[in-house]
Amino acid sequence: MVSVIVPVYKSEQTLERCVNSLLMQDYDDIEILLIVDGPPDGSGILADKLAKTDDRIRVINQTNQGVSKARNRGIAEAKGEYIRFLDSDDFVEKQSISPMVEAMERDGSDLVIAGFHHLYFGDKIKKVPEVTGVFEVASAAEELKKLYTGGFLNMPWNKLLRAEKIKGGFPTDRELGEDLLFNLEYILDARKISVIDACVCEYIQDDRGTTLSTKKRDNKVETALYLYEKSKGFFKALGMESGRQMSFLDTKVITTFLDEVEITGFAEGDRREKRKVIQSFADATADFLADGEPKVIRPDKLDYKIIYFFLKRKMIGMTMCMVTLRSRIVKLVRKGR
Repeated sequence: MVSVIVPVYKSEQTLERCVNSLLMQDYDDIEILLIVDGPPDGSGILADKLAKTDDRIRVINQTNQGVSKARNRGIAEAKGEYIRFLDSDDFVEKQSISPMVEAMERDGSDLVIAGFHHLYFGDKIKKVPEVTGVFEVASAAEELKKLYTGGFLNMPWNKLLRAEKIKGGFPTDRELGEDLLFNLEYILDARKISVIDACVCEYIQDDRGTTLSTKKRDNKVETALYLYEKSKGFFKALGMESGRQMSFLDTKVITTFLDEVEITGFAEGDRREKRKVIQSFADATADFLADGEPKVIRPDKLDYKIIYFFLKRKMIGMTMCMVTLRSRIVKLVRKGR
């Protein structure tokens, strides 16, 4: 049996679609755990209503404690041999669970990693791993590096796990990055992983309503650096050495900063606020590049390369111009659709 854990919080508009997509799976042996995390809206009432339609749905209520504690509660309550996570604002297609179970049982793996569809402003972008197959974790550093840089290790909802292999659960002392930390810990304790090219989740994202926040900005910098150190420890445990061999982690930190800089083009707030944000990430970039051994930064996208050129030189005005130009082009492209 597969236990699908769905934290429920402020999801009145999307929960029914999420649950119905699970009920329509071509794999029947599932339980759906709706962990109602003290939502301020009616999504808890909706969860109870949905549970009356199918006995595979269980509702578990708790006071609001955050998504990590909700997922950990689901892990504790799960009765299935396998664990799957899903966010209440996402959904899955009919063949989502079955290919993961088939790979797990065929390969004798402890973990299955799959692709997903990224639904972004009307686009449905297929994202599948660059490498697929069955890998022994102890000798899969290069494959895991490609999965890491491709963004397939960050989230929990494109994976199938063995319940008995989950030890510590999701970290509850962090607001950001807890999913990656959970995944890295689980992988190090796994013997074998299967990577398949099936898309198992419809992940929905947009950047509307983006605001400038000093707390959020500081958290992003601190989190990026914290995850950098944890990720170095993960790859060192797999036999990688620091320096050029792990330069992809240096690039990851900088691209995280660049993402936040680019978001200012869409964010609410006046020019002075945006300049302050960009200056803070320019300072964070300079501090990171100056700290410890030399860093090797290789942004892969053209917009990253252009903005990084000005950001690392603390040319704030030019950085703002490039970010503004990029946001206008993106808006025009979206409008043209």
